[in-house]
Amino acid sequence: MRMDNRELKWDNMVAAISAQPDYLRNGAARALHALTLDLPLRVPSRIYLVGCGDSYYAGLATRFAFEKWTGIPTEALESLEFSRYAIDTAASDALVVAVSNSGRVVRTVECAEVARDRGIATVGVTYNPESRLAETASMLLRWTYADVGFGPGTLSYLASLVSLYALAVRLGQLTGRLDEARATTTLEAISAIGNDIAVTVAANQLPVEQVASTLPDGGLVAVVGGGPNYATALFGMAKFIEAAAYPAASQELEEWAHEQYFCTRPGTATLVVAPPGASLDRAREQLQAVRDVGGSAVAICDPADTETTSLADEVLPIQLPSDELLSPLVAAVPLELVALRFAQRLGRTMLGFDDDRRRAINFRQIFGSPDPLLAAGAALDAASERTPQEAGHPRGGERHEGHDQALSTEGSPLGRIEVPTLGAPHA
Repeated sequence: MRMDNRELKWDNMVAAISAQPDYLRNGAARALHALTLDLPLRVPSRIYLVGCGDSYYAGLATRFAFEKWTGIPTEALESLEFSRYAIDTAASDALVVAVSNSGRVVRTVECAEVARDRGIATVGVTYNPESRLAETASMLLRWTYADVGFGPGTLSYLASLVSLYALAVRLGQLTGRLDEARATTTLEAISAIGNDIAVTVAANQLPVEQVASTLPDGGLVAVVGGGPNYATALFGMAKFIEAAAYPAASQELEEWAHEQYFCTRPGTATLVVAPPGASLDRAREQLQAVRDVGGSAVAICDPADTETTSLADEVLPIQLPSDELLSPLVAAVPLELVALRFAQRLGRTMLGFDDDRRRAINFRQIFGSPDPLLAAGAALDAASERTPQEAGHPRGGERHEGHDQALSTEGSPLGRIEVPTLGAPHA
């Protein structure tokens, strides 16, 4: 999500969802791939995709694409897991791809810092070219999109995905796994998914209303997915938390049977991401199990897949690309819409940010958590009675600017809004 102009308006989330088709159709994948041509990339021995929140999920969603298109072992890690643990065994010829929309998430910046200090190449993937991440990473891949205002990340998540897919295509070219024709075909396929998203948004108008009206307001809501769409399940959980402050759960498709199954009963709902692909048969089995123990089963799937739809109480339809590796670009959309409608039904304010204290604490935790490298430098500087700037630490003493910025709640809705037709102006 964008961190400036933080007005709490549901119209912003609607606008971000509605902007997704044209973002792809207007050539975001081709433009980002063109930017990768100017990066001094070398073929690494291993790729680490690191980030927090949606940025971490974007890495999980694309890791299999990286491996298939490049032939390079790829691992998606939460930023702290890399900066505090995996860095200890990371090879110097690895590549760290650090993703942060704002470029100011402390743990993700820390990944770029520790990698730099070990001589490991880093690509900072961000909207903000003047951020600490952009300054710290050895290479920068910047995405852009029209500002739709503050809200739970939707368009920003799509931009993160497309940036990573574009980078994977470029690395695939460098390894020889993707020739020019296949690279072009892949980028064109991503652009064409804009049409799939538009169809998916339109097809979900009534189903989203139905699902959001019947979700329990006090019981378990679990979102489940496998393969690249394990990330979609995590992202869907995040939208329920961010939009509705609802403690939804997410789980990997197989693990649901080992954990959340035991909490599934009447009064609970399980949303299963079930696109065509390697784990579709298991998705069907889990849908059946949800119903067998009295839970409500919601399938996110192709509506023409009658074998899957017959196992669900409700269906959130998606029009899917032929390649499962690209399905996260579409599969997230119904979850965004349901989370939005569910939040409105509960009368919630996005992120709970109508409470300035909660907002300030959250920003402190994400943007203001101490950077151990800067802290160590500051300690040495204090001992020598020098300021961090005098000692050559240009970021010493930096505070996150958001701590002192007022948060407007003007226009924060408690009622419902209509999802506008794609292309219609937004309030």
